Amino acid sequence: MNDRRHILWGLLGGIMLTGMTACSGDDDATTPADDGVKTRHLTITQTDDNTTTRATLTEGDGLSAKWTAGDNLTYCNLSRTKNGDGITPYSGQLTAGSTAVVSQFTGDVTCYKGDYLAVVYPATTFTTNTFYTLSLTGQDGTLSTLATSYHYVFGKAQVTAVTDNTADATIGKMKSLLTVCKFSFVNKEGGAAIPIKSLSISYGGKGSDAGIYPQMATVSIGAYTAQADVHATGVEGSTGPLTVTCTTAQETVYVALLPTAAARTFQFTVTDGSGNTYSGTAKATLTEGEYIEATGLKLTKQ
Repeated sequence: MNDRRHILWGLLGGIMLTGMTACSGDDDATTPADDGVKTRHLTITQTDDNTTTRATLTEGDGLSAKWTAGDNLTYCNLSRTKNGDGITPYSGQLTAGSTAVVSQFTGDVTCYKGDYLAVVYPATTFTTNTFYTLSLTGQDGTLSTLATSYHYVFGKAQVTAVTDNTADATIGKMKSLLTVCKFSFVNKEGGAAIPIKSLSISYGGKGSDAGIYPQMATVSIGAYTAQADVHATGVEGSTGPLTVTCTTAQETVYVALLPTAAARTFQFTVTDGSGNTYSGTAKATLTEGEYIEATGLKLTKQ
């Protein structure tokens, strides 16, 4: 998250927010030969020492991030499937080796030199090597839970060398697939801070998705798909808003939301744990990999 930009949320008078944008890049894919494919102990080395899309998030001037030794990731071989059936993926667990800004990842991987691998955090299950799914439900508003369970990170690695039992791969800057938002709210009448016990978020306006928010997202991947072209897309079919339930009422909440292609209107409903409900709308464009501080937003008591 290197580039700082400003986002305007129009919420009952308008609030100016600050965001940070992550960048990513990728190389063209190739299709290696099938000879020599076997399970090898793989070491993936990050080649970018400024990768701010990792497992532990710390708030300061924006968000800083680092891996924690033992963090679990998942790989999926994008270049081949089991028995060449085009469906069943080679996939498994990788582990971060260091508590640091940059870490190596290791694990037993079925691969050969030249293969492209999807590397994702948090660990997930692949049923194909063409897409996987993300869940946005169950968020509790804390930064720690968001970091370990909802800060979805994607990277594309390439196997650069193999021996009989080992393999090496490199991976550049990984990317965050969602937008991390920090929210706090005040009562429009008097400006008192609203304790947040639950926060419901849905799309506003008059479109077909008004009043609802995707609970799941899909991520399309492939050996010939550049990392920059990998995005999370909301799954249609939701029947209600995305609800963040806090363990105790708190002044601020952190929520991972889907990026938007353009400005969207959002509907917020907050309950304070004392039987009071507040609501309001906002308009914003959410950018992939961005951190948004949306604090002091004015809501109307119902």
